[in-house]
Amino acid sequence: MPGPLLTDRQKMVIQCRKDGMTQQGIADELQTTRSNISLIEKSANDNIRLAKEALEYIYSLEATLVCTLSAGSELSREVFLIYKAARQINIKVQYDTGALMNRVITAVPEKIADGIIKEDINVYLNSTGIIYIY
Repeated sequence: MPGPLLTDRQKMVIQCRKDGMTQQGIADELQTTRSNISLIEKSANDNIRLAKEALEYIYSLEATLVCTLSAGSELSREVFLIYKAARQINIKVQYDTGALMNRVITAVPEKIADGIIKEDINVYLNSTGIIYIY
């Protein structure tokens, strides 16, 4: 059986960072190096990212591909395709335009540069209006 998603030390480092401590401050407190704290934090954030991706994937199984945002287009224009596609299947998107754009940027930052979509982005929508982006 696999271990926990985060070790106790990873949880401690994440909490300390959330509380505003620097990596060096945490290292001093735990009597270790800043480099070690950096590795612990990176590993914790990688584990959290992988867990989020797994959950997104599972939730997206209940969703429908509603549109693809095209490479080479401006995100600010393409995002309205999501609303249009959702209306066609009678689902209300649960995000305003700003939140929707932020959701896209956060989900696939590697596919967007300076507001321009670098690679096609598939947008899925579940029956309650929640968006999943790949």
